[in-house]
Amino acid sequence: MSTLALLKKTLLILPILGLFTACGSDSDDLPKPDRNTKMLYIDFNDGATGWKPGFADYPAGQETFYELSSGLETLPTSLGTNRKGFKLSGNNHSDDLYMFVTKQVDGLEPNTRYDFRFKVTFGTNAQKNCMGVGGAPGESVWVKIGASKTEPKATNDGAGNLLMNIDKGQQGSGGTDAILVGDFANNRECGDNNTSYMKKSLLSDKGAFTATTDDKGNIWILLSTDSGFEATTTIYFMELEVAATKK
Repeated sequence: MSTLALLKKTLLILPILGLFTACGSDSDDLPKPDRNTKMLYIDFNDGATGWKPGFADYPAGQETFYELSSGLETLPTSLGTNRKGFKLSGNNHSDDLYMFVTKQVDGLEPNTRYDFRFKVTFGTNAQKNCMGVGGAPGESVWVKIGASKTEPKATNDGAGNLLMNIDKGQQGSGGTDAILVGDFANNRECGDNNTSYMKKSLLSDKGAFTATTDDKGNIWILLSTDSGFEATTTIYFMELEVAATKK
């Protein structure tokens, strides 16, 4: 790809432990790379080595009841022929299911605070303005992205519930370790006969999120959904762009 070759020559690419192929972007809505800004481009069609899925905000041992599944899978044909994405799926019996995928990346300066901006592209089959159990299947499933020097994990709270060990906020609100970037609804009106998956991209605001690297210059990147819709949500994460600007 000529665009990829040009990017490799002109951009500072934030490495992913040498496991991902850098992928170029035609987007002008993230900061241009400079001496203080490093860029990360992920296309899950290239693979998902090192990405760890997880689920939280549900009772431990209830994985089958919640129909939890995850992993790199072939996308629905409406999203691209013979292409892959990272799938997260679950049936939200708790009215609060959190689904995530995370990976540690390196290449930043140690113990340094960065301003992070994110652009994520995913597949969604949730039409807008629909009613749903507990909440809408689109607008009540919130997409959050974050970065933390602590590995995001679901841990038992001692009462049998799996909760996150980082501050990802609660449903429609972000936290210190994850920012709300939008929701799962696509642009088809509720009741449209076309119920196939379609692409959606969300972009975080400038200056809305900062995080600090560890003493080796590493940080964990997090993609996730936080749901108030009490039924099944299946999302396919396709692409991610990250701009990390040293403060």
